[in-house]
Amino acid sequence: MKRRLLSLSLLVAGVTLLAFAGCGGSENKSSEPKTAPKQGGVFRYGSTSDVDAIDPAIAYGTISWWLEYATAAKLFNYPDKQGAQGGQLHPEVASSYKVSNDGKTYTFTIRDGFKFSDGKPVTAENFKFAINRVLNKNLNSPGAAFITDPSGTNIVGASDVLAGKATEASGVQVQGNKLIIHLEQANGAFLSQISMPFFQATSTTLPLDHAITAVSGNKLPSAGPYYVSNRQPDRSLQLKRNQYYKNGPGRDRPHYLNGVLMSAGVNEQTGFLQVMGNELDRGPLPAAQASQMSQKFGVNKTRYWVKPQTCVLYLALNTSRPLFKDNVPLRQAVNYVLRRSQIAAQSGQDGAIPYTHVLPPLLRGASQEQIYPTGEPNLAKAKQLAHGNTRSGKAILYYFNDTPSATAEAQIEKDDLSRIGIDAELRGYKGFQLFEVAGRRDSPHDITQAGWCQDYPDPYDFVNILLYGKSIHANNNVNLAYFDSPAYNQKMLDAARKVGPDRFTTYSQLDLDIMKNAAPWAVTDIPNNRFIFSSRVNPESLVYQGVYQDWSIPALAVKG
Repeated sequence: MKRRLLSLSLLVAGVTLLAFAGCGGSENKSSEPKTAPKQGGVFRYGSTSDVDAIDPAIAYGTISWWLEYATAAKLFNYPDKQGAQGGQLHPEVASSYKVSNDGKTYTFTIRDGFKFSDGKPVTAENFKFAINRVLNKNLNSPGAAFITDPSGTNIVGASDVLAGKATEASGVQVQGNKLIIHLEQANGAFLSQISMPFFQATSTTLPLDHAITAVSGNKLPSAGPYYVSNRQPDRSLQLKRNQYYKNGPGRDRPHYLNGVLMSAGVNEQTGFLQVMGNELDRGPLPAAQASQMSQKFGVNKTRYWVKPQTCVLYLALNTSRPLFKDNVPLRQAVNYVLRRSQIAAQSGQDGAIPYTHVLPPLLRGASQEQIYPTGEPNLAKAKQLAHGNTRSGKAILYYFNDTPSATAEAQIEKDDLSRIGIDAELRGYKGFQLFEVAGRRDSPHDITQAGWCQDYPDPYDFVNILLYGKSIHANNNVNLAYFDSPAYNQKMLDAARKVGPDRFTTYSQLDLDIMKNAAPWAVTDIPNNRFIFSSRVNPESLVYQGVYQDWSIPALAVKG
């Protein structure tokens, strides 16, 4: 389902890992700059990796969503503010909405005044088109699973479109300026889900059944403050200001920059030096430079910034392959033998904190109970569990090879596995290439590095999305452990039906149960974002949006 899988390499690509603890420094508490930001200028961004996609129905990476929050116009959106204010959904293109008494039907009234970057008006049909396009079976959109979920949001007729039995979901209707969506069952997370970038106002000039991969000019219109004006895969991407985005009802987002220019595939050290020399405005920060940047600029003051993420990094143990299938003791042994503190240390000073849960600590429902060692491993326990259970003793381990720190982590993991009798063959992939190969049902990996950031703040987005066995398909899987336990599948469904405080208590216990007694993952650590900016960037314009865990592009400004 999810292409927003958190790549270690993508985190290091201008947003490197850092710990939740010890961040220190002063924060830019207010989301309003003290002085009027300068209009104009281009923000130059260098990334060691490319975006996963630019097509709104396909894009799911941390970088692509950061860009899309500047280009998209949605029914509801999060304001360009930080802290609690930035986490509250507000009507954007929808001027109002109504919910039926049974919670199954939503009626949205679409505002006048929104226009795509090609000048065409946004209507209710554009949202209907977006939903049906996501559902088109040939497009293979990761967004489809969010609206065809039998235990969550399931739009009436959506599964028929996904199966190729219909071209439009019968539960999505347009009546004048009204968009009406019928659900199979009520779901309190629906508004948050329909506010994801997949379901933004989408131009009907886009093809229904295949994705846009490269673009120039105005071939990918969007209705937010900016639009993608150029993209050359693995080379560059450019945003330009949408000249038709004028202040009015729902259209109150700032847009100071003329545009953003992203360079993909930059060398980590070279990109860092370019930021320090003001050739780039934001770029990669090598782990070895963290201490120096902290001493030079301080933390969260001018150019060096540290911000937390609601994410988790882990090794997925492929429970469908011979090595780990029906082999809980060996999966537990991997959890006991890992040197998590060493893995976390590869991110540099305070680069990450060791961790052992499915649910990250900033997410409501996360447990504080320690499951496996986060300091020194328990080698004796690991060897005891592995004894007689190593089978072939061979494993294929997929890892991210974009940066030295990610490669170093893989080597530590390989060495740790050898201590319990597993000889791991390392296979490196760049960024989203890893997820493409590991996401195939017949992938030969036994172990793969992986990671996950929240789409919306609910434990369902971690436990059910990543570990529910009935969601496994031929391709584009995010359950990279291919964990499919009837007993745990039912527990996940039961937890999803809970509401209120009981929901979070149930998920907390389920997290512990899964990791202790099934161990389909070996969670390694929790990341923070670490940023380095050029001196051209106005620090008063930096607004960290906690929902998508990056800086608001519309709020950004460069100095005069």
